[in-house]
Order: sequence, then structure tokens, then C-alpha cells
Amino acid sequence: MPKSPSSKKKPWQGELRSSASFLTIGVQLAGSMLVYIFIGYFLDRWLDTEPWLMIVGSIVGMVAFFIQLFRLVQQLNKASSSKKNDPGGDS
Repeated sequence: MPKSPSSKKKPWQGELRSSASFLTIGVQLAGSMLVYIFIGYFLDRWLDTEPWLMIVGSIVGMVAFFIQLFRLVQQLNKASSSKKNDPGGDS
């Protein structure tokens, strides 16, 4: 009886799963910055204070960007060091 496609493990799937956190970095970081820029832009238009709130939103977005980048690097370093300390582990 042939195996179902879901029961077969392809080698690239494991690699893709282990690299998923790296593939989402760009979207996460750009999204965290763009959200604050757009909030500042729309508040500027609503309150007629152009360009000040967009500038404030850009600065807050950059701070959020670097905080998220710092946390992500810490998380990846922690995962990497736990893999090195686990000699027989698969994950």
C-alpha cells in the first residue's frame, strides 16, 4: 500500500521549518516600523499638525524596530545555544 503524501517527510520541509523564524524577520521588523509611521500620518491629517506626528511616529517606530530586533536576536541566540548544548537532539 503506498504511503500518503502527508506521511512522507521530504528533507527540504525540515530545513524550511527550522528556518521559518529567519524568513519572517523582514516582515516583522518592517511591519513594526510602518504601523507607527501610518498612525502618525493619519493623526497628522486628522489633527492638521503635519508633519510632526509622522516624525514622532517614525521615531517611535524606529525604537520599536530596534527593541524587536534585539529581542529576536536574543531569542535566536538562546535557541542556537540550546541546540549546541543538546548533542543528540533533533530540534
